[in-house]
Amino acid sequence: MPADVVPPNIPYSSSDIDAAGNDPFSVGPGPVWDPMLDRPMTYTSMSSSGPLMSYGGQPKRRPARLADVATAVVLPWLVFFLVLSLFLFAYHEMEMVVWILITLCGGLSMLFLCLGACARHGSFLAVGFLCATSVGMASACGLWLNSTYLERYWELDAGQEFKHVAPTSSAKETAGASVIHFTEGTFVDDRRTLGFVAGGIVLCLAPVVAPDAPAALVEYWAVGEDCCEMRCNFDCGTARDLGATTAVTERRGPLYNKAIAQAMSVYGLNSTDDAQLVSFVNNPKAVIADIWDESLTIALIAMIMDLCMCVVAGLVVARVLSRAGPRDGFEKSL
Repeated sequence: MPADVVPPNIPYSSSDIDAAGNDPFSVGPGPVWDPMLDRPMTYTSMSSSGPLMSYGGQPKRRPARLADVATAVVLPWLVFFLVLSLFLFAYHEMEMVVWILITLCGGLSMLFLCLGACARHGSFLAVGFLCATSVGMASACGLWLNSTYLERYWELDAGQEFKHVAPTSSAKETAGASVIHFTEGTFVDDRRTLGFVAGGIVLCLAPVVAPDAPAALVEYWAVGEDCCEMRCNFDCGTARDLGATTAVTERRGPLYNKAIAQAMSVYGLNSTDDAQLVSFVNNPKAVIADIWDESLTIALIAMIMDLCMCVVAGLVVARVLSRAGPRDGFEKSL
């Protein structure tokens, strides 16, 4: 170095901030000076993406993680979708397997609840509660669909189809039938209609007879609901259409047994214990398909409603976690 060049005199600062920053043996980071606000920044907490800093020592509220919110929405809805689908497609053949799978879903919900309670994890508590709710709601909806629509659908779908059945023939010959095609000329005897009032509805029935032999022994009854007057005007299904001979079988319950007994008393008829109830239709396959379509429509509406409920619950979970943090959000917010 030439003799006439004098090195600059850099003053050494002994402040605590510079000392902590320059000391290689110091533990932890020193305060960082913000040149824009002319004050130090402080570290308040650590997260997976690094320390969360705030100004002036004030803690910063951490937002809820997107994964927690998405899990609180998607997983309960998937549980609802699975349970309801089991009732739709498998319950009629594998009832025990369906209940085992539902029990496993309930066990998964309890596992999330236990983990959330032990680890004080708010998102786990939310997921466990929502999954348990989905299992209960889907099971209730599935059982109602099965008793109202699905049992009837599978019964008709698995039944037999009989053709050229005389209305005077024994009903035992068509046991297990779902569709019956009567012989030409068969009609419903509208003059012996009976309207039986029960539970706010009118159960209508009239004997199915042949034109040449209106016998007193009735083997088949045409039935319907709210489609007749008390003693006449039977207008259920296609019973009054010219040449209507196709019908689907109906279940014979206690109310219809009472109606049949009353009709026998009023008109002096006799009916066998095996007499079948039928509803006259134009296209029996379309009628059976309509039962399935209606059950699917109700199930789809239930799934959409449950998804909306899960979204609302997910937004609530996000708000709770953003206030108190993911580990103890529920405990601090309650």
